[in-house]
Amino acid sequence: MPRLRPGLRFIPSPNQGEQAFIIEDTARHLFYRVGLEEYLLLAHLDNATSLEDLLGKCAAASDSSTVLSPEQAMTVLNWAAAKQLLQTSSTSQFLDRVEQERQARKMRRLGKINLVSFKIPLGNPDPVLRKIAPRLMFLTSPAIMALWLLGGIMALTQLIIRWPQFRDHNIGFFSPQNLALLWVIWLGLKIIHELFHALVCYRYGGRIQEAGILFILFMPFTYVDATSSWTFPSRWQRLHVASAGIFAELGIAWIALLLWAHDPNSTTGLLAHRTVIVAGISSLLFNGNPLMRFDGYYILSDLTDISNLYQLGLQSTKEIAARLFLNLKKPSSSLAAFSRGKRIFIRVYGILVFLWRFLVLASLGYLASKLFGGLGIFITLAALLIWISSPIHSFLARWPIYKEHNPHVARDLTCRILFAAALVLLLINTVSWQEYIRAPAVVEYEQQVRVKTGSSGFVRKILVKDGVQVHKNDRLLILSNPELISRQRQVELELEQLHLKSRIAYNNHQLPEMQILRRQAEALAVQARQLGAEVEALTVRAPATGTVLAPELDRLQGTFLGKGQEILWIISPDKKHLMASISQQDVDAMRARVGKEIRVEMRATGIAPFYGTVKRISPTASTRLAYPGLAAKFGGPIDVLERIVRTDNSESRQIELEFFEPRFTMEITLAGDIAARLWPGQIGYVLAAGPNVSLWQKIKDAAAAWIHNKDRAAAARNQ
Repeated sequence: MPRLRPGLRFIPSPNQGEQAFIIEDTARHLFYRVGLEEYLLLAHLDNATSLEDLLGKCAAASDSSTVLSPEQAMTVLNWAAAKQLLQTSSTSQFLDRVEQERQARKMRRLGKINLVSFKIPLGNPDPVLRKIAPRLMFLTSPAIMALWLLGGIMALTQLIIRWPQFRDHNIGFFSPQNLALLWVIWLGLKIIHELFHALVCYRYGGRIQEAGILFILFMPFTYVDATSSWTFPSRWQRLHVASAGIFAELGIAWIALLLWAHDPNSTTGLLAHRTVIVAGISSLLFNGNPLMRFDGYYILSDLTDISNLYQLGLQSTKEIAARLFLNLKKPSSSLAAFSRGKRIFIRVYGILVFLWRFLVLASLGYLASKLFGGLGIFITLAALLIWISSPIHSFLARWPIYKEHNPHVARDLTCRILFAAALVLLLINTVSWQEYIRAPAVVEYEQQVRVKTGSSGFVRKILVKDGVQVHKNDRLLILSNPELISRQRQVELELEQLHLKSRIAYNNHQLPEMQILRRQAEALAVQARQLGAEVEALTVRAPATGTVLAPELDRLQGTFLGKGQEILWIISPDKKHLMASISQQDVDAMRARVGKEIRVEMRATGIAPFYGTVKRISPTASTRLAYPGLAAKFGGPIDVLERIVRTDNSESRQIELEFFEPRFTMEITLAGDIAARLWPGQIGYVLAAGPNVSLWQKIKDAAAAWIHNKDRAAAARNQ
């Protein structure tokens, strides 16, 4: 019989319904949690002479109806040997242990190239933490908790009051320009998160022996080994350690939310807004989520008094799948020690964990494909193969056992898979829902004419002011350009001289020379007409009737204006309309609403939902951004592409904004009372009921869009 290795310490884990124990390997600073049966087996190991004697001692010491079988006892002993908890007395056994350790190191090295998740240990932080923990221990005090609660109340109050404004700032959150900032914020939050785990662990006498970075599909998570908290006698101490990281991230979120509320439109406000979002996603979706083996899971496990809840839940899910697909009705042995209520809870938890793992893998795979393109798709497929390879291998290895319990297992499996596939196909084709179209729109004047200079010159006289009414052809500005006028006069003089020379050549019967002079005169006449038009354009006139919109027009007095420079706008202030941007997949449904009313929502402006009438939709789609207010760069709801172009006859460059995909423009007329309450540039959304779509149609559309994007990317590379 093997014996326990020296340096092991068994510690009861209180407040656990199944009476668990902690094994502390003091030499390697490792901790393991085992149940009562496993503890009794290991505790009597040194005094047993045979396996039967060992099981007899365990049965005599246990008042539980569950007793380990010889096979289960050998499984526990093999596990203890693999964890190097047993000592060896022979050379062959020692060499076997060395070989097992070598294989374990090899598997750990292979695990580091796992595309799904891998760790990068950063060493033992205990020497550093023991120095800084006393200085930072005040952060775990009740006073800080009181400030945290007060800050949370104030921050959440601001969030509720200003929610529409906070939501509108989410636009462009996942834009490529924002990703680097999000990664920096994420890593900073993770470092603070793990630091608070360590501080609370040291507060109650624990130690941190390892820290590092965990990557899940290349998304970084920091970690610290706080398993020493398992030995704490109080459940609330363990809960404090488990929740410390979430406490820290939410505290930072409270501070950032208050900073954002103070000045939301500043750079500090933008950084604070991004910090609130990242901290919320990290704390609630990942760390606080009990379906992942992070902080929320350990909190739930302690609160429910169920050790190894994650493994028990997955095992129960496998047993349910075996019952459904393999027709195996063997009762579960892993849940026999629990009450009926806890067994139901574990089974429901296991199903939710399985669904959540699938959702996370699909979501991270989609994100990886967006960030890394083809490499991301490869990573996702590799992760999927790794995820299913282990269950498939285990299933094939246990096939003889399944066949022993059910001789018709192959027939049952085939029939039930076919039935499940038929049911899934039926659901995909029959399940449908009505889509609702939500298209962004911006308030614009119906008549808005840009007035630009037709010639270059100095502003000599301004004849109008901002807000005055003008009529078509009224004079607005007078420019002065003596050089242009002098050039016009010189060209006119040269033209008169050519006409005179042409008449002299005609009188002298010099016909070839006369024809040359006439051609020169024709070319010069064109130049004279052009110069005349430019001189005429020195007097800027109104191209339409309306109201002048030029708040800073007086500042132009005496300045030089180049040709084509915008001076002012002429608008009809009482006539406003909405210009909405419609995606290509929604345009057919929107065309059916031309001439009909459509719902408009502008809650961010404090205006209740109202209705407008669809006047027209552009016949063709375009990538040109006609209304800059819709661009995320200027606070709008649509991400756009920035393209650098060169101006004509100049080496200067300017930036043009374009949609990533061609979009249609829809014009919506508004009632007079509604138009009077709106201001140009305000952003809203038009809402309309779309067509009924099935799940199968959505799958086909997603596949077609993916193929289209790949073809477009390939064409761009070829160009």
